[in-house]
Amino acid sequence: MMGKKSDKAAQPGVFKRTVAAAEAIAGGEMERGDDFALYRYPDYETYRAVQTKGNKAKLKRQFVKESHIELLAKFLNQTLGATTFGLCHGTRRGAEQAWFTKHLAGAPEVIGTEISDTADQFPNTVQWDFHETRDNWVGRADFVYSNSWDHAFDPVRAFSAWIGQLRPGGVLLLDHTRGQMPDASNALDPFGVSFERLQEMLAANFLAQGGFLPVIDARKSNPDYRARVVVFRKNG
Repeated sequence: MMGKKSDKAAQPGVFKRTVAAAEAIAGGEMERGDDFALYRYPDYETYRAVQTKGNKAKLKRQFVKESHIELLAKFLNQTLGATTFGLCHGTRRGAEQAWFTKHLAGAPEVIGTEISDTADQFPNTVQWDFHETRDNWVGRADFVYSNSWDHAFDPVRAFSAWIGQLRPGGVLLLDHTRGQMPDASNALDPFGVSFERLQEMLAANFLAQGGFLPVIDARKSNPDYRARVVVFRKNG
């Protein structure tokens, strides 16, 4: 979720107003630890209301760039060959799934999820809370991608659902940018963690189900979207 120095910094008016509106209705508190932060909402209804309001306020904004999705598609083409089905979680406007479909071998079906009721405004997007398991996705996806995992109120639960959606040998791709560090967390983006701690979290909870592939580091090669990508492959 970061371009050049930071997409959040590049759009201070929109972002600051959106966070202020989220904090006004969230009514929770921030938990902080070593290399992580997690905002605790008073209840699920508040979380959903905050995320929906934030989505609508930023609906015209697009953070991840097509150049980054093209890079990931190239990696998937080389690693998996032709793909048939993929999932992108927290896509707001649906751009990610369109770009993956454009650049992936095999012209796969790629579905995006969005918690807001705006989801039905965009092609191949379904209204869905990405923490939840959806039976017809379990064990099907060649890949699951997200740059929106920092919107999780329970990241381990979300990652568990996503890994469960992978087919054997499928790949989980998680972008990590400066905007997802602990000091960037707030009532709208509740989860922040260092890159190393994110890897440790995945290893501690899911290493029995798969393993890491080399990190994709695009911080120098793509100045429009400086991200490192955690790559976790499900056991075949």
